[in-house]
Amino acid sequence: MGFEKAFKLSSYLLLLSGFVALFASEALGSVVTALYILVVVASWKARILNIPNWVQGILFFVFIAFFVFDALNLSDFVSATVHLLVLVSLVKLFTLQAERDYLILYSVSFGFLLFASAYTISVSFLAVLVLYIFSSILTFILFESKKAYEANRSAHFSLKGYAYVALGITVLIILISIPIFVVIPRVSLGFFQLNRPMDVHVSGFSDKVNLGDIGQILVNSEVVMRAKLDTALENISPKLKWRGIALDYYDTRSWSNTRVGFHRIYRDGRLGGIPVSRDRRSNEFLVRQDILLEPFSNVIFGAPQMVLLTGEVVSGNFLFADGNDSIGIYRQGQGALRYVVYSDLITREEQLAHPPEVAAIPEVALQRYLQLPDLDPQIYRLAEEMTEKQDSRLDKALAIEYFLKGNYGYSLDNLSAKAEDPLYDFLMETKAGHCEYFATAQAVLMRTLGIPTRVVNGFRLGEYNEFSNYFIVRQSDAHSWVEGYFPDLGWVEFDSTPSIDFVQPRLSFSRSFNQFLDAMDMFWTEIITFDRVSQIGFFRSVRFNFRDTWTRISDLSMELTEFSDLEWLIRFKAWDVSKVLYLVLGSLIIAIVWAFRRYRRYFRIVYKQWFFKQESSRIAPEYYLEMLDLLNRKGFEKQAAETPHEFVKRIQLEFDPPEPAFITQLYYRNRFGNIPLRTSDLSQVYGWLKELRR
Repeated sequence: MGFEKAFKLSSYLLLLSGFVALFASEALGSVVTALYILVVVASWKARILNIPNWVQGILFFVFIAFFVFDALNLSDFVSATVHLLVLVSLVKLFTLQAERDYLILYSVSFGFLLFASAYTISVSFLAVLVLYIFSSILTFILFESKKAYEANRSAHFSLKGYAYVALGITVLIILISIPIFVVIPRVSLGFFQLNRPMDVHVSGFSDKVNLGDIGQILVNSEVVMRAKLDTALENISPKLKWRGIALDYYDTRSWSNTRVGFHRIYRDGRLGGIPVSRDRRSNEFLVRQDILLEPFSNVIFGAPQMVLLTGEVVSGNFLFADGNDSIGIYRQGQGALRYVVYSDLITREEQLAHPPEVAAIPEVALQRYLQLPDLDPQIYRLAEEMTEKQDSRLDKALAIEYFLKGNYGYSLDNLSAKAEDPLYDFLMETKAGHCEYFATAQAVLMRTLGIPTRVVNGFRLGEYNEFSNYFIVRQSDAHSWVEGYFPDLGWVEFDSTPSIDFVQPRLSFSRSFNQFLDAMDMFWTEIITFDRVSQIGFFRSVRFNFRDTWTRISDLSMELTEFSDLEWLIRFKAWDVSKVLYLVLGSLIIAIVWAFRRYRRYFRIVYKQWFFKQESSRIAPEYYLEMLDLLNRKGFEKQAAETPHEFVKRIQLEFDPPEPAFITQLYYRNRFGNIPLRTSDLSQVYGWLKELRR
């Protein structure tokens, strides 16, 4: 492949890599994408159009006018800018003549990539980003070499060599960018994400939820959150739930949040730590949950009972709490939300066996948890029949839970949704439904007996990902349950929905592969959401691991000194052994740098021959110049008027070693005889140069 074709190919690759990033982010529709690619392919062999400058000027003003109209009437600013870039690139593809045209095309490709980053945090963007870095490096290397090849079109060209160099620089850039990414100050909000709406809204997690809303998402497998707990899997109960929003007002067709006690949450200064609940401050078993929440709701989810909420989320957003112990957020921008929750994972059995010290709720405040609409008298009678053998309020609540689980069936069909009174239809007619109906029945029946209740919407535990040790929570894991209040216990959980005990399914190949892909997506999302708190945690982890490694080295050195046959180690203290290890590492680095500087010309010869496939006549001066440099240090300088042969004959009168004559002979053969330089020749030259250094 010739230089001109390779240069054009790399330029097209750069443009398309940016456009592919835009397509992968779903910023453009399939029809627009297909048409754009067809035009790009057609422009490959199309004749370059010589459009006058005044015509290009008119097109420029037309595009600007369309951009303004698009931004004000058809789409937003970001989308309008993308449309403008697409139009500019299409024109430039057919008018590529001057260097300025290519630079404009490269700028457009960068714009594609920049705006794509505002539309997606998918792991697919990482692959496209690497491709873009490689293609941009390759293109600009060829761009800088363009004039040289145009001046000497007979010069040998190897695209493979340039590709190797671009690949090496790409790897180097990625390696260098990792520590830079870790240490630079974090910025919570991206410029292009300002004022953008949430991607998806999932029903069932707002201040008002109609009966049946949860059922609409139970058949959807879309991922809504991922959670990693800092405890072993065997310590996690399969009944664990992710608590979201609690609702306290019922009107026969929906539940809503009266928002009594609504207040803003402020930082307490401990890395953004926020006290979420004042109950259970002593003897609790706190478990940390690192949660990555997709942009589907303004609710903060966590395992009950949440005690502390931390993360960059507390400083960059407006957080609030209500009287139902629910946490919400008014987001700035869109995208996944990353935060940390500490919870007391006490089970109901533990709560009943060892009642905690809780602050009593005044009777006036409890009245809203006893509110009931006009109900059919049969519902009251049913509650009495279920609990006629029980005395205490707690036993009555447990009896209702037991009765509903044992006498009603689970169904995803909204059998009672269209009834005039959905709850009555569920209890008396269909006797089957999903979690919303069971939770509503549990809450209402308890309220008829004077027990304060609230309905909670959240998620079940989810699927455990063995690759990265976190739980994948989907829309299909959505769940509703009830919390009932008892003065001596606080809020107690009741879940009357029939369910099968959680058993982690055996991993098939397809399931394992899907989990691997999700783990990769999680890894990339963690990079995207690497905030200030994560940065501080990373440095703390590094410091801890460094101290732990130092301690291990010290312990190992002390153990070694106990062996009698290693008496020479006795004179070393623990800190001496660790210093020796650092000394060895430092010496190795110094040796590598010294070897590269000492034999850089030899490395350059091998590099040019292997990667660029350069002819021997173009490589030969490298080792000859090395010889001249060594002889100059010894006091023998080649005069400008001397030929290589004359120079060797002159120095032989004062300098006896035969190496200069051998190297000069090889130089003549390579340079002027065009005899290929073999690998064995390089080894021989290296040996001769080594002798001259002595």
